[in-house]
Amino acid sequence: MINEKIAFYLICSLTFLTTICAQDNTFIVVGKVYSNVTKEPLPFSTLGLLNNTKGTICNSVGAYRLILNRKYKGEALHVSYVGFKSKSVVLSGDNQKLDIYLEEDNQQLKEVTVTSLTAEGVFSRALDSIPKNYYDSPHISKGFYRITSKKDDQYVHLSEAVFDLYRSKKPNKNQFKLVRMRALTDERAAHSMDLGLKPKSIFNQDVVNTSLIETMFKKKTVKTHTFILEGIYPHEGREVYIISFDLNDGVDKLGFKGKVFIDTEDFGFVYVEYGLSPKGIHHFKFNVAYRALMELFDIHIEVLSQTQKVTYKKSGKKYYLSNVIEDGSISMRSTREHFNFSLDVHVDYLVTSLQLNDAVPFEKEEMLGKEKLIEFQHSEYDSVFWNDHTIILPDTDFNEIAKKIESNNTADDIKKDIKGRLRKYPKEINARVDSILTFYNRKGLFNGNALIARDNEIVFTGQYNNELTNNQRETQFRIGSTSKTFTSMLIMQLEAEGKLSFTDTIGKFIPDYRHGHVTIEQLLSHQSGIPNYLAKNEYMVQLFDRPYESRELVSKFCSDSLEFDPGSKFQYSNSGFLLLAYIVEQVSGVDYKTFLKEQIFDPVEMNSSSHGSPKDASMLAAGYFYGKPETSYYSENVIGSGGIVSTVDDLFLWSKSLETELLIDSEKLQEAYVPRAEYLDWEGDYGYGWMLDNYMFKASKKHEIHYHPGTDLGFFSMFLKQPDEGITVILLSNTGHFPRFEITDLILNELN
Repeated sequence: MINEKIAFYLICSLTFLTTICAQDNTFIVVGKVYSNVTKEPLPFSTLGLLNNTKGTICNSVGAYRLILNRKYKGEALHVSYVGFKSKSVVLSGDNQKLDIYLEEDNQQLKEVTVTSLTAEGVFSRALDSIPKNYYDSPHISKGFYRITSKKDDQYVHLSEAVFDLYRSKKPNKNQFKLVRMRALTDERAAHSMDLGLKPKSIFNQDVVNTSLIETMFKKKTVKTHTFILEGIYPHEGREVYIISFDLNDGVDKLGFKGKVFIDTEDFGFVYVEYGLSPKGIHHFKFNVAYRALMELFDIHIEVLSQTQKVTYKKSGKKYYLSNVIEDGSISMRSTREHFNFSLDVHVDYLVTSLQLNDAVPFEKEEMLGKEKLIEFQHSEYDSVFWNDHTIILPDTDFNEIAKKIESNNTADDIKKDIKGRLRKYPKEINARVDSILTFYNRKGLFNGNALIARDNEIVFTGQYNNELTNNQRETQFRIGSTSKTFTSMLIMQLEAEGKLSFTDTIGKFIPDYRHGHVTIEQLLSHQSGIPNYLAKNEYMVQLFDRPYESRELVSKFCSDSLEFDPGSKFQYSNSGFLLLAYIVEQVSGVDYKTFLKEQIFDPVEMNSSSHGSPKDASMLAAGYFYGKPETSYYSENVIGSGGIVSTVDDLFLWSKSLETELLIDSEKLQEAYVPRAEYLDWEGDYGYGWMLDNYMFKASKKHEIHYHPGTDLGFFSMFLKQPDEGITVILLSNTGHFPRFEITDLILNELN
């Protein structure tokens, strides 16, 4: 592993309703903002005192919290959201819960009737108006930001900060003072790279006052981009020009895409949405020194997407930065360090208030250098951490997320601890395995069922619970992506019967499918280039809404543009296995669930397994996600890639069937275990629906290991086979994440 820490300044590179008591001189307003028609919450609505710079924004579920001095009693709280009429509510001056309902604004986009007005002309005038429209005298702004980074939908980084900015007339004299910060990074998942922000990048969020917007729309840029004056639109009681822009077709260079709102009266930039245009994003490069450092450590970073939404508000005659929302996706890979993964990063930045008068620079000892990583200054997590500060409320219980990250970071220490203790434990294998699992259970890191076999005979079973669970041996669990091994078997059975070939294209079975040239083999080995539909938040919202038929799932969620040429690289995608399930239905003439039962569950006598909910719902384990009951969903919507429910005993029957020719010829089955693509992030390879280990487990140095973990809402699983010794390891958890690789490695070491 890399010994030196590499500070990776991710965002810079890309440019709870808690019960609290207010202090005597402050009052707190909490609530949600809704549409008065649909009654649905309005995410990221803006709230602030009228003609004042104090305010906040809602989170993604419309919730807010605002802390104000009692001198603002009787002031009007102004609430706005694009497409809705703004509303003002008088504040009582006491702690109160205030839900606000906004009325939809039905005014339509107006055509621009002044023929002499062009997009370039509006831009030019807006740029010329910057000095009169924005604060240029020294002032102090108070702010808050939150960064979350996800890898495979799991949080690997979380940081939040409250800070003061001193803005000078000269940008090089700007200063940053950190008030409070907390940060956690999953060291193993992030591969020892530090994620976060620098003060310099905080200042650059204000695209107007840092001249970034002038750079973006300089003459050279205008020549390579198309600017369209869309029209005039009502926005928060005023009218704005809406201008969209994008890199011209055929221009092979880095460019921008987005839109801006410009006030029709004073030509102030009200809203700027921009990002790297997909047409030229492949040209993005870090600076020379940074690239040299990355090459030195064999780390390759690629920006996949980046979008920034910047909102300005008006107080008196001047505009000020209100809030910024940034989303980015990057890929990181290293052949030497055996990782290859993508990170999805989200940043919320909020200006909570401005001090416009009597602003003086900070003392030298209060300042944090512009190139310092803010995340190096952090505190412990607790439920009242932000009680005295106006922040953007989190969407998820961040204290629970922090506990998971901390448990991951201590997993290696715990593993060393148990290895030391094992020297004193009995030599019997069942007692030693039980000791390992009991140790992790008492640490709060494993709750669920386990079954261990050697020589294809069960040597241990056990059930482990906490205050939330009541697992019995016959309890059924959702096994998540371990389901892919079953879908792979169904495809291989059809291939063995001559009903399809691995080299067949999707188009042979789904003639109208957009990417019909992709092959079955590319789907089985995650080399199709079809984007992972379960990684898109907008799709997830719809998938939780209702069940979909297979054909509808394919057309609606698995037909986005390819992310790379099929067969050219590996990228894990649940979409591929959904397509395989639909192909199974097309070839067999029956639905996937029925075919799965007829071809596998019945012959193997897996009588406690099914796709979707079991007949006896009381047998299904209750799942917990970050300490809370799992969110219910429709298992039909993850057909092929997940959705199977099973028990440890049924999964052992499945394991034993793979040692016989009950389901398929043994020679044919071996094709599933042939490495088809490198899966560097899991330090192994991928076959047909199976992961093939190289480095994750110590046993892999001498033995062939086939496995597939699984993740579902509230459920994590590990299903592993070491064929030469007839070893099977089955671990099923219903309280979310557990250190499945560390536990499995310890058990394998005992068995070998």
